[in-house]
Amino acid sequence: MTTTDRSRLGSRLQMARGWYWAFGVNGDPYAMLLCGQDDTPGRWYEQIRSASDGPFRSRSGAWVVTRYAAASQVLRSPGFTRAAGEAAADWAQPFLDVRAAAGPPPAGVDELAQEYRESAKSSGQRFDLMGALAREIPVRGLLAYLGLTGADAHRVTALLRSSATALDARLTPQLLAVTEETVAALASLRQQAGAEGVWASAAREMAANAVGNAVLATLRTPGLARRLADDPALADRIAAETLRTAPPAHLEVRHATTGQTVEGANIAAGDEVVVAVAAANRDPEVFTEPDRFDVDRTATRPALTSGLNHPDGLDEFAARHAAAALRGLAETLPDTALAGPVVHRRRSPVLRGISRCPVEI
Repeated sequence: MTTTDRSRLGSRLQMARGWYWAFGVNGDPYAMLLCGQDDTPGRWYEQIRSASDGPFRSRSGAWVVTRYAAASQVLRSPGFTRAAGEAAADWAQPFLDVRAAAGPPPAGVDELAQEYRESAKSSGQRFDLMGALAREIPVRGLLAYLGLTGADAHRVTALLRSSATALDARLTPQLLAVTEETVAALASLRQQAGAEGVWASAAREMAANAVGNAVLATLRTPGLARRLADDPALADRIAAETLRTAPPAHLEVRHATTGQTVEGANIAAGDEVVVAVAAANRDPEVFTEPDRFDVDRTATRPALTSGLNHPDGLDEFAARHAAAALRGLAETLPDTALAGPVVHRRRSPVLRGISRCPVEI
């Protein structure tokens, strides 16, 4: 990339972020959500929900749905697609196909419970859950899935780390250096391992955050760690409730292929519709005490996932990793506590990525 190209890209990233801030401080909660500077994005979801009886029309141009029924309609309808065509901003174009590959999640995730157990034991009394386990162990299965060993495996592992912001960069402008690094990493992954390599980039981050959020929920819910130790089969229910309260992808972007009506709003062909999966899964019209983490919940409708009607296996991959981690750590979690603040990555409205989660056993 030439100096002129870098300057142009940097200007566009800054301009887009500037517009989001301007929209946000003038009453657009979705724009504030996209700025990604908040540890509690739930308040923006509530403001979006209360701002309209139907989909919220952001000044960014997107329609945003937060209610379960509307979210389910958009996610399940063939009238909405992930294909953006020319609708996406030029700075977002390199990230549109991160979830384009389809197929079942790699086999063997359930067997990783032992790896989580052994890695925790070898990490010492105090360690960063994300760095030691959540981001590293999923990579082992992904490398096996891609058939990579030796030097190729080392190269792809580094590329997966460098592409960590790809899902968020689709909606939120990142810093210029981060954008360049991510674009280069995705291109190299595609060259090294094809579309599956790019898929692996999303899989690593979604699985890592699912593991982190599942462990955090277990530690923060009174008595749950002891219940899990007594009954490791509870791991699947904890993972399922984690995907409801903290889905691997909080936001899912679709585009209308033809004119559609959602909650009384007329959506034109080509319009961008953002499904706030995290908000829909806390819809008080569907879930009793939606903000409470409850593994004994008897919901009449299932939690939504971002991959509905576009099955790419990523949500399932993340859920299975969360369950595997909980099984592997079940014996130690009753004696585990947070050892410092949990740090979330900024500019991360899609993943709400966890940067650090220090724990002590």
